[in-house]
Amino acid sequence: MSHAKFATLAGSALALAFLTATPALAQNTPAPGQAPDEAAASGRIANGQERDRWSRRGRQRTGPSPEEIMAEASAVAAVAVPTCQVTESSLLGQREDETKLYEVACATGPGYILVAVEGAPTAADCVLQSSLAWQLRQENPEADVGLQCALPGNQNRVQVISAYGQQAGVSCETDEAVAWNTTVYEVGCAGADGYRLEKSETGWSAMPCWRYALIASDTCKLSTAEENRMEWPKLVANTEIAACNIEDVAWMGDNPERGAFYELKCSTGEGVIVRFHEGATQQVYSCVDAVQIFSKPCSLTAVPASTEPEAAPAE
Repeated sequence: MSHAKFATLAGSALALAFLTATPALAQNTPAPGQAPDEAAASGRIANGQERDRWSRRGRQRTGPSPEEIMAEASAVAAVAVPTCQVTESSLLGQREDETKLYEVACATGPGYILVAVEGAPTAADCVLQSSLAWQLRQENPEADVGLQCALPGNQNRVQVISAYGQQAGVSCETDEAVAWNTTVYEVGCAGADGYRLEKSETGWSAMPCWRYALIASDTCKLSTAEENRMEWPKLVANTEIAACNIEDVAWMGDNPERGAFYELKCSTGEGVIVRFHEGATQQVYSCVDAVQIFSKPCSLTAVPASTEPEAAPAE
């Protein structure tokens, strides 16, 4: 797992990850003056009735009630993350300038840590915070991962990212999931190839990890090379080359309208090119024709030199 990935997510989340929570509120002081013990020492508590009155005041709560915290946090969330319907809340503390920090869980999607800046509250995604912690602990199990969301409803990184995948058409049984940055996520599937998810203005899209490994200079981190290879047979299923036992695959390019082109090396030594579109191979080409059709030769198999006689030079 590369440090570059850590840096990408860290840039968006570390600013909040190491916030220090301070005691939520200073203790209320009974009005109009001294505390009960101070009043007793000066003789101002003269009888049992007065003593009982101070005692009742001394037992007053020292901070907002859970209901008040819910109301305050919900009001902040309504501005910072209007899509969040708050189901749980907690007051984490406040800064020296009395700006309060809340954690909220939402009915759907991720929860948030809210910084209640007057007029411009901000929100940090709990799934991103959890993903950063996961990444750091992959390198160092003892890493200090800073402030993490603690509400029961926010221990749901895998479930939230799995739901993103479902929006992109992914239907596998998710066994792990992580965010690499604010727009790129990954889903690992139990015993199968996983997916790389990307968020755009139009929604979520998913790329199988076997394809990502071919077209990028990187690989998915939650899927193995063996799980990638398990998907290769679909490239020859229900075609005239269905008997091809694929030893290797190379990506040759994409056409927006016609699909993706892959070179396959069969265990027999034969090399072919397939046009893969909408989940199935639509056409098969011989590597012999690769240069003529694709302007480049196959790279996984050697094509015998032409046996046709060369044309005689013009006199």
